[in-house]
Amino acid sequence: MSNEVYTKRKYVVLVALFITWIVNYLDKLSMNVAIIPITEEFGLTTSQAGMVLGVFFLSYAIMQLIGGYLSDRFGARIVIIISVLLWSIFTVITGLAWSLASLIIIRFFFGLAEGSFPSASTLSIAENFPKKERGRAKSVLTAATTVGAIVATLLSAVLITQMGWRNLFFSFGVMGVVLTVILVFALKPSKSKVKEKEEKPKVSLKKVLTAPMVFQLMLIYFGVSMTNWGLSSWMPTYLVKVKNLEMIEMGSLAVIPGLAGLVTALSIGLLLDKIKPGLEKFVIAAGTVFAAISLYLMTTVDAIGLIVTFQSLTTVGTMTAATAVLIMPLKYFSHEIIGTSTGIVYFGGQMAGAVAPTVMGFVISIFNNSYNAAFLFLMIMILISTVTAFFVKIKPENKDQQERSNKDIQNELAEVK
Repeated sequence: MSNEVYTKRKYVVLVALFITWIVNYLDKLSMNVAIIPITEEFGLTTSQAGMVLGVFFLSYAIMQLIGGYLSDRFGARIVIIISVLLWSIFTVITGLAWSLASLIIIRFFFGLAEGSFPSASTLSIAENFPKKERGRAKSVLTAATTVGAIVATLLSAVLITQMGWRNLFFSFGVMGVVLTVILVFALKPSKSKVKEKEEKPKVSLKKVLTAPMVFQLMLIYFGVSMTNWGLSSWMPTYLVKVKNLEMIEMGSLAVIPGLAGLVTALSIGLLLDKIKPGLEKFVIAAGTVFAAISLYLMTTVDAIGLIVTFQSLTTVGTMTAATAVLIMPLKYFSHEIIGTSTGIVYFGGQMAGAVAPTVMGFVISIFNNSYNAAFLFLMIMILISTVTAFFVKIKPENKDQQERSNKDIQNELAEVK
């Protein structure tokens, strides 16, 4: 019975975080579809639309660094709750935008509000799961991002068609406020976790800043995320404006790459909990090379079916690499620096989110509306990850960390008896 209570609590946390990641992506990625009618209403150029898509990721990236430290300092629960509430408020405010300048300002603060959540959710996994299960648990949250991407694109296309882009943001914002209330109770810590928080060692910034793997993972995640965010930002516009698809048809096709990413994330998470330590870098390298080849092949075809097929294969490659990168801090970093270290890794990914949409908009413009040139740019960027992966050196798991993880489980079981 004690084991059942412990298991139930950790899976309640996992389900709550899974749902929160989906809502996070609804609020974040809905702009990739909404930018189509917004561009027409505000008369935006391609470069200006790219700025609207990219400014969110600039502030989002900045907040990764701060949010990771705050998570280690104050605990995951309070950071998650505040972040979800604030980004929900700014989702509603997005629906009130009246000009290019207002959109840019609102999206900048939107990014600051959301920026603490990724690191805090990763730390929450470390707080509630033993080390041997963290890869699978984290892969579930990574899979949630693909579910969120699927739902965001399809649902946004439907809702914008039915009720307009402003009401879309109003609806998603209210959903987030309701979710905040649920999280207050779902993430309530056990007594042993409260005691553990009081006894937790202070965050060692020196330990974080002198760990080469932290910055190697950051650079790898930057390269992978250039492709992820570049495609998620511009594929909706490409399919509608260049391939002349209807909004809902475009949203429906977006389900296919999303499902490919979902299956990949779950499979890689299970694999990385079982493989020999040190082999993760080869998984990353294989994923990035596969993604680069698939992305190149996507630029050589015209048929919608083949475009979606190669986009899906690209997603398989990037999701393989991204899942491995995000799991590694949970496996190899000490507990007191997981939030801060993960924040630095996420910083690389979100800087890519700021750079990719803006640069792609610029490349599309200077190459006479050639999306293929922009896609080739992404292919080159992901190869940065391939090269960096081979320089990652992984030390054997620290015995003290494993003993601490086992002790956490024993404390949980003793409490519920």
